[in-house]
Amino acid sequence: MVSRSAGAASTPSGSRAWLYAVLEEGHAETPLGRFVETLLILLIITNVVAAALETVPSINAVFGVFFSTLERWSIFAYTIEYGVRVWCAVEDPRLAQLGPVRGRVAFMLRPFMVIDFLAFAPSYLGFFLPFDLRVLRIFRLFRLLKLARYSQALPALLGVLYAERAALFASLILLLSTVCAGAELMHFAEGTAQPKTLGTIPGAMYWAITTLTTVGYGDVTPSTPLGKFIAAIFMVLGLALFALPIGIIANGFVTGLNRRRFAVTWSVIKRQPLLDGLSADALNDIMDTVNATVLREHAHLVEAGAPAHGLFLVVSGEGRVESGRDGVGLGPGAVVGAAALHLNGTHPHTVTAVSEMRVIELPADELRRLVRKYPAFGTRLLAEAGPIAPPEGEADLVARLRAENAELRAAVVRLTLAQGPGPSTP
Repeated sequence: MVSRSAGAASTPSGSRAWLYAVLEEGHAETPLGRFVETLLILLIITNVVAAALETVPSINAVFGVFFSTLERWSIFAYTIEYGVRVWCAVEDPRLAQLGPVRGRVAFMLRPFMVIDFLAFAPSYLGFFLPFDLRVLRIFRLFRLLKLARYSQALPALLGVLYAERAALFASLILLLSTVCAGAELMHFAEGTAQPKTLGTIPGAMYWAITTLTTVGYGDVTPSTPLGKFIAAIFMVLGLALFALPIGIIANGFVTGLNRRRFAVTWSVIKRQPLLDGLSADALNDIMDTVNATVLREHAHLVEAGAPAHGLFLVVSGEGRVESGRDGVGLGPGAVVGAAALHLNGTHPHTVTAVSEMRVIELPADELRRLVRKYPAFGTRLLAEAGPIAPPEGEADLVARLRAENAELRAAVVRLTLAQGPGPSTP
């Protein structure tokens, strides 16, 4: 079912909330958010290029003053950005519940914030110390890492590495075992012929690593027929062993991108009217569960009579409910597919994308689990969705019985939620 109040989330009041929305919710489809994000990305790229070019004496002789001025203004800009982010951090409910001090400290210890701090803080030493600290230039490379904040692919890749950590660890153990086996065999075959390079197991391990990785420096090569035979076997093994973790990462990366066609961030979840005011634990649980997809213009989000496999929340774009001749428009914040609350539920209406739509989906099984775990979420969903109505044009007996059955199931869910969670059953 489609929410009757499909309006956008209310805009937070206050300068701190406004700045938080611009900096931390910059992925929102707003002109100001896109402008600030683009400006920061351009500043980072300009700094990295300038740090590389100023090491060329001929270029630095001409543009040295420009590079110095750019560095000072960049340090100032990064300091302001860092301070504003820390000041606005408590707008995040997860940090606000820790208190104004502990919440900000926890925010400052996040990996992205540590990178932001290292990108500008060491440069202040050059202003106060009398000698030239050229070693501080290496900290400018942290500014390049700041781009990860605006990349959707890097968090997805890190998520894949974490999710597939068991398989990657197993492939690492297999690789190390092969290196040790290759070193042992080569030491046995070539140790007498080449005692300086292959006379020890550690020396032979160096050969095994360069061979398995297909680098092949050529500084250590087998000279006996047996050694060449062993080397040929391990060259082929190297291709297979290094293809294994690459395949694991690539498969997980593609699967993750297919599951989430756009980044589902905390701010995206928090802006949904249906989820506004829920506890931080509930929002975290929901964020870990949802899928995300993008619908092109005129594509069907759901079709009337089709099984309801999930609940959809419209993040951006416009859609239309094909109900009657004119239809009903819906936009960001709309709720589609409340029939997924019920087993064997079906969509009563067809919903079509009028423009490109970004939607997040809660699968039906996960939706029912979340409703049982967080009764407030279920109560709000039922109130938002309204009663179940039969599809347009189906007035026969089967359709009426189907609608009555769906309404009965909805009533049972309302009664269960009103009574609160009962004793757990084994």
